[in-house]
Amino acid sequence: MSEVLREVAAPGSPGVYLFLDGAGEVLYVGKAGNLKRRLAQHAAAKGPRVGLYERYDLVRRVVWEVAASEEAAAWRESELIFALRPAYNANTGVRGVAAVGQGARVPYVVVHDEAAGVLRLRLGSSADGRAYGCFPHLGKGVSSSLGIACSDGYTALLRLLWASDGVGERMPAAITRAAPEEFAVVVELREELHGFLAGARAKLADELLQRAGARPAYMLPALKRDRELALRFFAGGPRLVRERRLRHGVRGRVLDAATYRRLVCEEIAPVLKG
Repeated sequence: MSEVLREVAAPGSPGVYLFLDGAGEVLYVGKAGNLKRRLAQHAAAKGPRVGLYERYDLVRRVVWEVAASEEAAAWRESELIFALRPAYNANTGVRGVAAVGQGARVPYVVVHDEAAGVLRLRLGSSADGRAYGCFPHLGKGVSSSLGIACSDGYTALLRLLWASDGVGERMPAAITRAAPEEFAVVVELREELHGFLAGARAKLADELLQRAGARPAYMLPALKRDRELALRFFAGGPRLVRERRLRHGVRGRVLDAATYRRLVCEEIAPVLKG
């Protein structure tokens, strides 16, 4: 067991922690509701020096970043794993976290304006049309808490859009599953939708729920839950991208995946330097 882990004096706050090797490379990123308690658990862990436990012998520094809540720590952990790709995080290689150029496809929400008031929303590339993103944690197969918030919330947004236009009595099967690749719907609040996807206007969720009020009563409790889920997608997707872009002075509506990673790395750099 590395003596470094026994000597850590972290606060009893929610946050993320990072294990670094002698060269300053990040070996592992974790989250905790209580950093002090979680790192003490690591220090007391016993097991063979392979796989999960191998990293302990390599650790030369432990650093951390305090978060506002346990959920905020979990979301930050997802961001750091995506950006840093630490060798000993088991989920480094899943889609949405894997390195660009190694089979990963980081999606954008792309909006196509079709005839008769129909908008088609697709998960595609920034070159496909009017795109928003990128959203590294959006899509099928992403199991982190941030991924669930984005993927379930995006699908909830589609359900609210469908419910608000008043057409059709049965909800399409495509929006009963997580993050469909594409979905077409009549949208009256077009500019409001663009503002929502750009991270500038959360109010759309309330407006869609209000417009969906004419739906059968049995649908309304689920649609109210969809409002909450859609707002979580807004917070973990569009707003997060917008705030990061503005904080770093990046112009344009979208971020490519490489820039997204670079900006997250810049944010955590002072913590890594100590």
